[in-house]
Amino acid sequence: MSLVNLKKSNQVGYDKAGIMRRAHAEGRFALAMCRTLAARRQQLSHWLRKAWQAAKAAAADLVRRAERDAAVRRDLAARAAAAVALAASYGSAEAIRQEIEAENYRQHFNVARVAELRAALATL
Repeated sequence: MSLVNLKKSNQVGYDKAGIMRRAHAEGRFALAMCRTLAARRQQLSHWLRKAWQAAKAAAADLVRRAERDAAVRRDLAARAAAAVALAASYGSAEAIRQEIEAENYRQHFNVARVAELRAALATL
């Protein structure tokens, strides 16, 4: 049961009815044990606070995941643009293959360079 949702404008929307359901479900036994109205209100307040804390924690986690996903998308777009630029600098697939082969035979093999060249080759 989701207590929060994220709108397109990165605003958090709370499901208030869901929060009330959660508070009642978690506190139902404590509420049943109450003898007076004041004790019942105190228990309801306690369980509502706990439900709102859970909803706010879920909202913070949802926002954090959305920001992380956006950062990953930006990083992937930047990598793709770099691969296209690298492919354009070599001009042909054969030139890139030749550079990969040359990198394999170098004394100080650069794995990151080979990965960049293979990504550039994949864009062609």
